[in-house]
Amino acid sequence: MELQNDSITTIMDFRNKLKKFVDDRNWNQYHSPKSLAIALNIEASELLEVFLFQPDDFIPKNLDSLTDEMADVFIYLMNLVNALKLDNFSEIIKQKIERNAIKYPIKEFSAKNYKKQ
Repeated sequence: MELQNDSITTIMDFRNKLKKFVDDRNWNQYHSPKSLAIALNIEASELLEVFLFQPDDFIPKNLDSLTDEMADVFIYLMNLVNALKLDNFSEIIKQKIERNAIKYPIKEFSAKNYKKQ
């Protein structure tokens, strides 16, 4: 399966590609939810490291290190979704966005009010 651009590729496409990658290497024995959550946190920390001691508006001139770390975070997240055998991660995301909309109503949490919280 060839992954396409963002408008065509689904979460399931990524999950299937990563499942095959992990299965082909017999890595399932290392992919407990705990280990994947730890690895996800480590990769998120490596993403933060790109911005360490930089001004707030910093964007690296060469985005390769940044995008590599972003991809690692996503890959470990998808591996965790697979390890937990979550049937519909898209629905989980949709429900979380809906809960956030209730928790953070526009009237109270628009940009002009955001810093007051």
